[in-house]
Amino acid sequence: MGTEAMRILFDRFRREKEDGLSALRRGEKARARAALLSASDSLFRLAKGSGDPALARRRSESARKLLDLARRIEAKGGERAREEDEDGGPGSFRVRERPRVRFADVAGLEDAKEEIRLKLVYPFLHPERAERYGIGRGGGILLYGPPGTGKTMLAKATAGEIEAEFFTVKPSEILSKWVGEAEKNVERLFEEARSCERSVIFIDEIEALTPRRSENRSTVMARVVPQILAEIEGFGSDRGTALLFIGATNEPWALDPAILRPGRFDEKVYVPLPDLAARRRILEMNLDGKPLAPGVDLDRLAGRLDGMSGADIRNICRKAASGAFLDSIRGGEDRSIRMEDIEGIAESTRPSVAPETLRRFENYRAKVGG
Repeated sequence: MGTEAMRILFDRFRREKEDGLSALRRGEKARARAALLSASDSLFRLAKGSGDPALARRRSESARKLLDLARRIEAKGGERAREEDEDGGPGSFRVRERPRVRFADVAGLEDAKEEIRLKLVYPFLHPERAERYGIGRGGGILLYGPPGTGKTMLAKATAGEIEAEFFTVKPSEILSKWVGEAEKNVERLFEEARSCERSVIFIDEIEALTPRRSENRSTVMARVVPQILAEIEGFGSDRGTALLFIGATNEPWALDPAILRPGRFDEKVYVPLPDLAARRRILEMNLDGKPLAPGVDLDRLAGRLDGMSGADIRNICRKAASGAFLDSIRGGEDRSIRMEDIEGIAESTRPSVAPETLRRFENYRAKVGG
């Protein structure tokens, strides 16, 4: 496992652990149990990939402690934990949304948008013509690419384009230590999506649910992966409905190869760093309505931000606005955001995606397409 993949996995472990402990403090035992199990699984993978035996031992010990904590929650939770699953815990997917965001609200990514239009939007808007050409509606799409490039926003915009119900689910909300419960969660999720005329299921960090089975000894994963594969295969076949399953990942190479076969993720869409036009649009969107000095040149800024992700650019704009706001508070009068404010912050900001990570994504893209 490469350095960047280890970093991404560690970040996910940290989020899962924090989610689990926060849920435990709130008394949400079922949610806490699922998140801590997922965190334990991530930490065991980090231990396995560590080249330092001492670090591997420490991580394995910490992973076992998290696993023991999750088991104690299960032992103490009893039937109450089961009731939480039924009343809005990780087994419930009744909460969903109708996103208002559209493709026009997503900067750049025109190739990715067109692939999604062909897969879902066009067949839905032109059903008779799609049927004449033998084009089905729905199915599975994998969005892969570096962190912070807009995969979640793109998934929401897909649902927004056809006014579909949008189900967004975290892996920790599906996983459960109860025997057979994780599979039931998967089945329930897809059943609720099928009950809608138009629906999009979105699972971020899907590699946490469908890791390479040869590298993962979790009995939960061994049951969940085949369940998800079976559900995806039948997801786009319902007549009279528009159903799409979108998985997103920053680690496509960590996925079980079985999920990439035809009939599952039919389309693999690469979501790259923003190009020049997209960077300018992101700047424009994030500075819109703010007091800009006359000398702010968005074209020049966009050219200087090559290599930055959308998340990086949004953060630069936020910091520039915060600095001007703070100055206005201290000085007692409003101050515009100046060109040098933005350039100074950009100069001191390190791109969140390393060049070697980009090369790995390009190599993967060349191998699988998309």
